[in-house]
Amino acid sequence: MSHPLRPRFGAGWRMLALAVLTPAALSLPAAPAQASTAQASTAQASTAQASTAQATHARATRAQATRAQAASVQVGAARAATAHTTTAQGASAQVVAAPVVSEVPPGAGHGRPVGATVVDLAARGYQEREFLMSGRADTFQKVGVWTSGGQWGARATGTVQDYTTRLLVERPADPARFNGTVVVEWLNVSFGVDIGVEWSQSYEHFTRAGYAYVGVTAQKVGADKLRSLDPARYGQVSLASDALSYSIFAQAAEAVRADAAALLGTDGPVKVLAAGHSQSAGRLATFANAIQPIVPAYDGILIHGRGAGAAPIGEGVIALPLTARIRTDSAVPVFQIESETDVRTFADARQADGARVRTWEVAGTSHADAYGLAQYNAQNARDRAINDGRPISCDRPVNAMTWRYASNTAYHHLDRWVRGLGAPPSGPPISLLLGSIRRDVDGNALGGVRLPDLDAPLAAYAPTNSGGEVTGACLLLGATTPLSSTRIRQLYPTQQDYVAAFTRAADRALAAGHLLPADHAEAVARARATPLP
Repeated sequence: MSHPLRPRFGAGWRMLALAVLTPAALSLPAAPAQASTAQASTAQASTAQASTAQATHARATRAQATRAQAASVQVGAARAATAHTTTAQGASAQVVAAPVVSEVPPGAGHGRPVGATVVDLAARGYQEREFLMSGRADTFQKVGVWTSGGQWGARATGTVQDYTTRLLVERPADPARFNGTVVVEWLNVSFGVDIGVEWSQSYEHFTRAGYAYVGVTAQKVGADKLRSLDPARYGQVSLASDALSYSIFAQAAEAVRADAAALLGTDGPVKVLAAGHSQSAGRLATFANAIQPIVPAYDGILIHGRGAGAAPIGEGVIALPLTARIRTDSAVPVFQIESETDVRTFADARQADGARVRTWEVAGTSHADAYGLAQYNAQNARDRAINDGRPISCDRPVNAMTWRYASNTAYHHLDRWVRGLGAPPSGPPISLLLGSIRRDVDGNALGGVRLPDLDAPLAAYAPTNSGGEVTGACLLLGATTPLSSTRIRQLYPTQQDYVAAFTRAADRALAAGHLLPADHAEAVARARATPLP
């Protein structure tokens, strides 16, 4: 018998997933701040505990930066000087001129970037800068037949168009803290405005470990929204079509290397990682399979929350084949991380871990969650970018599972992987039976990468929700249903029993390589501060 909290996915869910994961078809009101007060109250304390371990990592990576910098510059120079790059399939890719970046004056327009972070950067020793990037972008076309295996041929068409877009940069205020790695996010526009999902989930890890972050407006709807919200600041921003997006995103990596002094305030990076969520994840799947092999822009790629398919190489909504795995002969590591919400549509594209591909399915998590939405809500109330700044309210509290812990760990492993320091540990898939997620007696998923909040639960965490002003938005936010006080006392007769069970769960995740030491410390401190009902 199916559990009442088990989602039932049918044709309607598949169509909604295509709408949200592929085109920018909806407008998302900001969601209320659902993040746990206990979680927020312990975050600053855990940052101090984590600083020693993260500083060690930063020192090691900066030592590598010195040795690798010359090689990185040579690669960028060679790429700019080469007229054509030839793939193993014989397709030819034209390399266009390097882009030009210029800083946006801080006081321009409304005096702040649209989508500026709400994180207290100064307290973390970071600063935010915004730049315009201008150049000429190419478009691409298929070569041969694309199959589900992902070994896709492509070529540049040679039809280039002028563009100007924006780069939103979060970087260490002290250049000495830079660890040598830049995360470049393909900003998500599923709801009509740029959203930095990866920054919102992993800013704590990025700032304590010394990463630099660059958010890229890569798609037309995001560029158009910037111009409409602040024409004085973004009047030059213009993207003709999404067919240019792959070239623009590749050029962002080139700009990070060539213009590091301006963008990063320091020497060039050792490694540049691509990242994107949801619709952006679908486009990164296409980028990894078809574009990266002919325009080797990134050192590694993190794909977060995609369905089974990928994005079109040009315009349009749906790309063929409908099932797209990541090519196993990728020259760079590709790390896929999937939430419970994503698994039902992603399951058809599951593939075995390999030398260059790794996939985690994180149980108990949802496509978007309370932690990220608390930040989007504050941004939207300020920018009034969506639904005039009004918040969204779902029928049940939004999913509060700690996805950010898995996200932080994935970035840590990907950074090591691209540096030749070892592949990430594997993670078991979420358990499915006849296409439905199998669940325990409390309604929580079985299998998957497991975080301590799921293995020592105080609630049931669902991948979907209902209600809300925007059709389908709550479906992606997931839900949290507290366990009854009777059930909690059955699981944990005393507060000490709960803390002990939670600590054991955190220890297991740490030992499995699915939780960082800093997040382990934060999680255990939070459990100790959480009273049982």
